[in-house]
Amino acid sequence: MKSFLAITSGFAGFLFFEGFARLIITFYHRIDFQFYGISHLPSTVWIVVILLSVITSTWLVSMLVLTVINKNTLRNALIFGVILIGWRAMEFYNSYQSEPLWYFGIVILLHVLGIFLAYQLYTKQNEITDPS
Repeated sequence: MKSFLAITSGFAGFLFFEGFARLIITFYHRIDFQFYGISHLPSTVWIVVILLSVITSTWLVSMLVLTVINKNTLRNALIFGVILIGWRAMEFYNSYQSEPLWYFGIVILLHVLGIFLAYQLYTKQNEITDPS
């Protein structure tokens, strides 16, 4: 139950972080809010901001999920990754006609990289603090 709650909360946290970045862009440029894609963004700089928010929020939330669960970290990291990739698959299904294909590939790669880095950092930190 703890794993389920941590992963569900982590997914909600990820949606909040990415949505918050998109909301800031929306208010700053006074454009319509869209939770999917990058084609509506006003410039390349904002595309980079969204991509940076994806890897940052994925890494941060993955670290929180792994820290809270603290058992079977590889399995839980993989489950969390499958949920995030499933979210992106739904995004792809809903917007593949209007969004560039490279965006979906990069975002999935950033999710995998963020979860991998969080898992590596978490396991190295546990090796240092618990040298048994």
